[in-house]
Amino acid sequence: MTGLQERAQLTDVVDQALERFRGRDLVASVEVVDVLLDLRLLLLDPEIPDEALQELLDEPAPTVASN
Repeated sequence: MTGLQERAQLTDVVDQALERFRGRDLVASVEVVDVLLDLRLLLLDPEIPDEALQELLDEPAPTVASN
């Protein structure tokens, strides 16, 4: 898997979680834990090179536009 594919896979997990949680006042902790565990499994994947993960971690966090 290339760095771009890995980034796309991680982004897909986050996007799916955002879609699930969007517009909700409360999110069950089990749902948040589920997303974090998915990300953790992806990060522990030996197929993903350390450089790709470090690049992802070094990126600035996206800002949320307020309405």
